[in-house]
Amino acid sequence: MKKINFLGLIALFFILISCQVQVPMSAEYFSKPSRIGLFVNVTEPQKYREGSQGLLDMAVTSGDKYQPLLDLAKTNLDPKQDLINIYSELLRAKGKEVVIITDAFDPKTAEKYKGDKIEGKKYSNYDFRYLKAKYNIDEVNYVNVGWGVMISYYSMIETGRAGYTYIDNRIVNLSDNTLYFANDNVKTAIIKGKWNTLPNYENAISKISEALNSAKETEKELYK
Repeated sequence: MKKINFLGLIALFFILISCQVQVPMSAEYFSKPSRIGLFVNVTEPQKYREGSQGLLDMAVTSGDKYQPLLDLAKTNLDPKQDLINIYSELLRAKGKEVVIITDAFDPKTAEKYKGDKIEGKKYSNYDFRYLKAKYNIDEVNYVNVGWGVMISYYSMIETGRAGYTYIDNRIVNLSDNTLYFANDNVKTAIIKGKWNTLPNYENAISKISEALNSAKETEKELYK
């Protein structure tokens, strides 16, 4: 049975991600003062899958063996507060008045945007307009973060694993739900050698942390 190259699968994953909407940061947007809500949603660390794997294979390779690692990552790493601090500093440096949004967010139940759309403009998939009156803000910088470990498969065979971070970053005009900015940022750090060394999983945790830090550095560059 031919083994699928892990780096090749990572590259394919990047291609699929890049098909999502992208809106470059506008210098004009930062030239105008405004109140912006900062809404950072960070998921629990989890196992992500890529590669050729059927439903039966997924049931057999359920991922339970990775849960102690993910629990430890949750205890040792705190990307949410770090990201709130980073974005707050970046936005204030651009003259924005920052309001921290504390609402809970669930992508499964969050309202999708169903309003009118003008040709040539891009819109947020989620409808954030309710935040305008609630927080007395003009825009929202919505950041959704997924992180943990990415496991590549060929059928039931694991062919590689990596620390993984995905940041979906949007700045939304709350007057009409249009996008001032949109970017998807994916970072991985390949785990070489043993990942499951108890009790602290040092190798795997260090690669999860590396992927997070790499993603944070990329986010900082976006606001320049």
